[in-house]
Amino acid sequence: MPNLELSQHMPIKVQDGPQDASGNPVFNFILLKLASRCNIACTYCYWFRDAEVYNKPAVLTIEAEDAFCQKLEDHIRENDLDEFIIVFHGGEPLLYPKHRFVKLLQKFNGIEERTGATIVRGVSTNALLIDDEYAEILAKYEVNPSVSIDGPAEIHDKHRIDFKGKGTHADTVKGIANLRKAGLEPGIIAVCNPDTDPEKLVDYIVKELGIKEFDILPPDATHADNPPAIDAYFIKLFDLWYDNYAAEGVRISTIDAMIGGIMGGMAASDTIGYGAVETVTMMTDGTLEPLDVLRITGDGSTKTETSVLKDTLQDARKDPRWLGAYTASLTLCETCRNCEYMDACGGGQLAQRWSPDNGYDNPSVYCESWKNIFGHIWTRISPTLVLDFQEPLTEAKSQQT
Repeated sequence: MPNLELSQHMPIKVQDGPQDASGNPVFNFILLKLASRCNIACTYCYWFRDAEVYNKPAVLTIEAEDAFCQKLEDHIRENDLDEFIIVFHGGEPLLYPKHRFVKLLQKFNGIEERTGATIVRGVSTNALLIDDEYAEILAKYEVNPSVSIDGPAEIHDKHRIDFKGKGTHADTVKGIANLRKAGLEPGIIAVCNPDTDPEKLVDYIVKELGIKEFDILPPDATHADNPPAIDAYFIKLFDLWYDNYAAEGVRISTIDAMIGGIMGGMAASDTIGYGAVETVTMMTDGTLEPLDVLRITGDGSTKTETSVLKDTLQDARKDPRWLGAYTASLTLCETCRNCEYMDACGGGQLAQRWSPDNGYDNPSVYCESWKNIFGHIWTRISPTLVLDFQEPLTEAKSQQT
């Protein structure tokens, strides 16, 4: 099974693909909330900063599940899609009862058989509930797992705690072991603690867990939070990777995105890079919302009236909340437009631009850090760049003769 590394909140950038009758891109990805509650209490979690979460059913309702499956099949047929991506999310998605999860996955298999489309499935989990049975379910139905772990216990257990304040590291590691017994290699996502040494985190993931492709994200924050700077952490992380780990085939997605962006490519990451955020999030009651991390901006900030109970999946594009997020993701403030790193940074992650006074019309709350990080990366890699003019010169000589 191919590994599908999933981020915490999966913003998806605009890609070429099918269009609807109005010329708009057709959705081929959804963040499906199987649960609106969680079994741990991470101190940096964005999800519960919006009290509206508690007004949603604890797990996906049967009515919403049935409606989604029908609307999904209609969506695939009407738009002639050959692939659709579903990421199961929460809260903690594996709070969804096992027997219902199996039936849902079987429904997806049926949709695949009737439409000929492939439904790619992923789950973002803290892994605490992954026993042998759940691991076998994920393996049987080809659900690609991504596990959140912030490093060794001394780092992980500072912020990823249960409701009694105890660390969750040991249970997360046990869940990863159960996945591996079932033949699954999870993607790994870590949220950095800027006060810690990134070397401890990378060494743990690479040497202890034996994983060479993963991601490290800055903590979610807005301008209302005044978070600590992240430049010292990510500069040291880059140097560590560049000097010691790159040659070993280690890949860190955020670093890949930053290098790609600064080299003139598309930094298609949920952390950095310019592009439209088109994520649709389906809540446990069937409502269709924009990117879920945007709820960090306040109570009801992603609430919509669009729902699979009465609307199509493509109708989410017409919703004012979704359109607001989409437009904001493409509309950079003057500071960003005048920045030398505009194309590479793209204003940073959308939620991290928000302030109470200006909404999303701000640079990232980590703006100064990103500029320092990009500057450092360019200083390190620019002396190694070689421009190869051989092919263009050959073509020019050919045209002259």
